[in-house]
Amino acid sequence: MDPQDASDRLAMLRAAIATNYGIGGDLGRQLRKIRRTLPRYEVRQAEALVRVEAALGNSHEPAEIDTAAFERAETALYMHLEGLSDAERRGRVALDIATTVIVNLSLAALVLGGLWAWVA
Repeated sequence: MDPQDASDRLAMLRAAIATNYGIGGDLGRQLRKIRRTLPRYEVRQAEALVRVEAALGNSHEPAEIDTAAFERAETALYMHLEGLSDAERRGRVALDIATTVIVNLSLAALVLGGLWAWVA
């Protein structure tokens, strides 16, 4: 695969992530921000693309890109990005917040109940 073609395709992928998640920067920064929202398989695929991007940025040695692996990783991320809607993403965030609040309240009640039993 031509390094310029790979660079252009990575730029389009970064733009798609920026559009869907509102996160700019290089692919490594974007992956750090969205890592929790991706399934493990897609995280591994995205890490492979981050390595390709780093290799393309290294001007001392030419980058050798495995075309099949690159296309597989790119397709996996695009499929994930196409499946997201704003309402679904907001619903997930709300569910995460509600779960955190419920767990924290349960732990606080457990600690207070233990203190109450110990004092009484």
